[in-house]
Amino acid sequence: MSVRNREWPMALALTPALILILAPFVWLVISSFKTEAEIGQADPFTWPADLMWRNYLDAWRIGGFGDLVGNSLLNLIGVVVLSLITCAPAGYALAKIRFPGREWLFYAFILGLTVPVQAIVIPLYQVLFGLNLVNTLTGIVLVQVSNAIPFGIFLMRSFFVGVPDELIEAAKIDGASHFQILIKVFLPISTPAVQALVIISALSTWNDFFLPLIVLISPEVQTLPLGLVRFASTYASDYRLVFSGTVISFLPIILLYILMQRRFTEGLTQGAIKG
Repeated sequence: MSVRNREWPMALALTPALILILAPFVWLVISSFKTEAEIGQADPFTWPADLMWRNYLDAWRIGGFGDLVGNSLLNLIGVVVLSLITCAPAGYALAKIRFPGREWLFYAFILGLTVPVQAIVIPLYQVLFGLNLVNTLTGIVLVQVSNAIPFGIFLMRSFFVGVPDELIEAAKIDGASHFQILIKVFLPISTPAVQALVIISALSTWNDFFLPLIVLISPEVQTLPLGLVRFASTYASDYRLVFSGTVISFLPIILLYILMQRRFTEGLTQGAIKG
């Protein structure tokens, strides 16, 4: 039996699960183009007579999604950039630089993966309050970065461990420092791991509701998940606006994943094999 023929039974077995996962999203997208009368029809998957693009314009205008998307983008960019700046050097140091307590330090970071953020939310809030960072985008960026660092270090270290030490020795012969080795040697060959870290950080940051709920109070600084909940509660009876706003909230991050899914899979796979 060829490899292609062996894949058919698995594909058939996964098809029902795929349908269950996609059905709510398909229903949501179709309903976002309907009128209120069409949404109340018996068959939720019936295609609308006319595509109501106005639903998205009304939701964008009434819900203030421009400001919400802008806040979420600033938050996402800050978390992703700081995660890369922190996790790449830390992963390199823990993988290739020998120093006392290296393994114990790595285990301490891994311990951070086992502690739910809900268990430390009060100390986090007190620290932010003492630094006057409550209700600011800077505060939520720092909190989400600290929450993303343990997995980011684990991912980058797992990839760097598989890089031959001969590359480091050759670079040292040419007079390169560890920082130059990281920038000029390791990062160029670790593109899959870097892109996987970018996607994971972006997904978790964009969809995070709990931490922004604790840190961000004023509507002017709230991110998209918070604004969507506020918008849905205000216009709970206007389903066309709620459905359109929900599609607006998850469309950008889905497009990012679709564009980078191949690299995302390669980064996780190579990191798992090499780690």
